[in-house]
Amino acid sequence: MSLENYAKKFSQLRSDHNAKWPDASLGRSPYKPLLLLAVMDLLAQGDVTTNLIQLTPELGDIFHLYCNQVMPTDWRCNIAMPFFHMSREGFWSLKPMPGKEAVIASGRRLQSESLLLENVAGAALDDELYSLMCVEKSRNMLRAVIIETYFDESTRKRLLVQTTINAEAFNYSQQLLDGILKKESKVKERAEPYSPTGRDQGFRRAVVLAYNHRCALCGIRMLTPDGHTAVAAAHIIPWSVSHNDDPRNGMALCHLCHWTFDKGLLGVSDTYRVLTSPRLSTDKNVPGHLVTLSSREILGPFEKELWPDVGSLKWHLKEVFRKG
Repeated sequence: MSLENYAKKFSQLRSDHNAKWPDASLGRSPYKPLLLLAVMDLLAQGDVTTNLIQLTPELGDIFHLYCNQVMPTDWRCNIAMPFFHMSREGFWSLKPMPGKEAVIASGRRLQSESLLLENVAGAALDDELYSLMCVEKSRNMLRAVIIETYFDESTRKRLLVQTTINAEAFNYSQQLLDGILKKESKVKERAEPYSPTGRDQGFRRAVVLAYNHRCALCGIRMLTPDGHTAVAAAHIIPWSVSHNDDPRNGMALCHLCHWTFDKGLLGVSDTYRVLTSPRLSTDKNVPGHLVTLSSREILGPFEKELWPDVGSLKWHLKEVFRKG
């Protein structure tokens, strides 16, 4: 099938028309178009290298970034809905997990992440479509069809900005990691500097992936199938002070540990042991499990080269940590 034929298919996606959907998506469900945009980004970044689109945290993360540009802030987007229903469009085929062939053949509605992960290994595009989407020129044409067809003018602009930010974040995170693991020179300056949002998203991606979504201090690792993670990327020396996005000036921390670290109630020694401030248990605080972290070794990245910089940790102990 030709590029023009797939462009026509992309412009005629079946979607729910309902008053609950915003004007931004012209009163229609935006889920299928946004999922296709997310898939295109992964193909452009090289995260998808075979014709099997899997329901990964990376896909879920990009899908939700796009959703945030379309839906109200309190709206919970469900990636399972378009992932399943796209199979009715004629170019997206669900591939069953071993032993789950009968479930897929039955047409059972798999509209939750847990059901999809239990029964579906991924989705395959038509071979011709996959080949077209691996080429930048044809991929950009299909992207333009989606954005022009399903969104109002102001939303189109936001989606194009998000596409640029996603590409920046991927490139920036790869440069940050390659500069350490491949011992390449520091991050190369671009003709066009990275946007602040692209840098933030790239730093987060590099650090969270390095720590495999696990909190360096308490060890919690909670990850939903649609890409939501319990950890964030925390600068050890704040960006406002250091302007340093080196992943070794960061740790993946859960929200509680992030807050307590930033407030100086937790620290890390130069031997990578957790330090707890005496202030943690004063002023009627009920710190719970945080006091049990004292003297425990942090949970660092698998690659020792990515463990926190000792100089940054010493700065935090001197400038932020509350010793008494």
